[in-house]
Amino acid sequence: MPTVYQIVVNTPLWVWPLMLFVLWLGWRGLQPRTMPPARLAILPLVGLATSLAGIAQSLQPGLALAGWAVALVAALPLGWIIGTRRAVRLRSEDGRLEVAGGWFALGFGVSIFVVRYTLGVLSGVMPHLRVEPLWIVLSGGVGGIVTGIGVGWLANLLLRAYRPASVRS
Repeated sequence: MPTVYQIVVNTPLWVWPLMLFVLWLGWRGLQPRTMPPARLAILPLVGLATSLAGIAQSLQPGLALAGWAVALVAALPLGWIIGTRRAVRLRSEDGRLEVAGGWFALGFGVSIFVVRYTLGVLSGVMPHLRVEPLWIVLSGGVGGIVTGIGVGWLANLLLRAYRPASVRS
């Protein structure tokens, strides 16, 4: 079993700037800000893209997709609930969103990074796991959880922001 030092040293160099970018995005999410709606979707889309990439790289993509889909459906309500804690308002003059600061972006971004890094390390250290059906389902399921939380959170914020004023009260 390799040491933590060996794992870190053998990590591809592109991973570290990616980690800094995730931390920077999360740090920015702590402050209230006004942004275009598309910018709010960056982290959930990153979660979706990384989980779909994991499915595509799987030796049994159908099995990984099944685990992903079940976990996605199970995690959507959690993301929805987390989204209710964040204030959001649509600015009618320019269509941008006023979003309260919060810890979600930092926690979510770091969790995506840690999950993908851990899965990569485990696959590298124990390559035999890549052919184990349970591992394939669990790996897909982890991606589904990340995607479900992100999409549920995003859907809650966007639906509340774009809900007509008569329905909000």
